[in-house]
Amino acid sequence: MEWLQKILSNAVYGEDGKLDVEATVKKVNEEAPKHIVPKEQYNSKVKELDTANATIGDLKKANGDNEELQNTIKTHEATIKQLKADHETEMNGIRIDSAISKALADNKAKHADLLAGKFDREKLQLTDDGKVIGMDEQLKSMKETYKDMFTQTISGQPPLNPDGKPSGGNATFDALVNNADTMSAEEVAAQFAAMEKQ
Repeated sequence: MEWLQKILSNAVYGEDGKLDVEATVKKVNEEAPKHIVPKEQYNSKVKELDTANATIGDLKKANGDNEELQNTIKTHEATIKQLKADHETEMNGIRIDSAISKALADNKAKHADLLAGKFDREKLQLTDDGKVIGMDEQLKSMKETYKDMFTQTISGQPPLNPDGKPSGGNATFDALVNNADTMSAEEVAAQFAAMEKQ
């Protein structure tokens, strides 16, 4: 539910410092249909399937020898099969879209909505355990092609300031904090003395 986290992290606050609930709810209502199958639609499909199954069962019991009814039963069975297939396809699409959104968020994509459209969904396969096969390769290629669209992790030491001291704070203090558990009391005292000299 990265879309919801994104909305909440960018929530609008009024001049009084309180959350602008109306604006936040409006944004949620705008984005929700893109990511969630409405409960009414889902319940409607389930009800259609239940009704069709019940109708088929009744028809089979009451009219086993009537050819026209048998054809109606076959038509209903085909409809049910198609509804199930359509539902499964729709759910798989939602799962793949969710996996793409999560992968882009995990890889710090700057414009995830734009990049999500670059995935070739025909080459993505959903496994029984919910994993998407083929996404890692496409994501790797995308990160190479669209480097500027991903936040780069910067590593290494902070650069020196003109006076020669690290810009990231007091390096001696950082060393003390990072190594205090493995240092003796004398080493800790020496670090404090070194910090006082700076």
